[in-house]
Amino acid sequence: MTPIADERLLCVKVGKIARENIYEMTRKYWKLDGCKAAEADYVLAVIDGIVDSVFEPDEWFKTEDPAHTGRWEFIGRPVNESPYIGKSVKSFYGRSANPVRYINF
Repeated sequence: MTPIADERLLCVKVGKIARENIYEMTRKYWKLDGCKAAEADYVLAVIDGIVDSVFEPDEWFKTEDPAHTGRWEFIGRPVNESPYIGKSVKSFYGRSANPVRYINF
C-alpha cells in the first residue's frame, strides 16, 4: 500500500473476534499517544495485515471504562469508499507485536 502523501493514517490490528461490530472493535481501548492519534486523518482497521475498514475520527479521548484505564478511544464515521480498503499494510508492521502503527506522521 502506498499512502496518499499528505494523509496521516493510524492503523490498528483488530483481529478476528468481533465485539459489537468492526467500528466498536476499531474505535476503543488502544494504548497509544493521544496527541499523535488526534492528528490522524483516518483510522484503518486491519485484519490479518489487510485493511478491512476505514474511519474518519472526529474526537479522541481517554476511556472512562475502569477496566481499560489509560487507554484511548475515538468517535468517528466510516469511510466506505476509501482507496485503502483491501490493501495490505503488512510491510508497515514487520514482525512487531504492537497493534498500532502510524503512517505519514
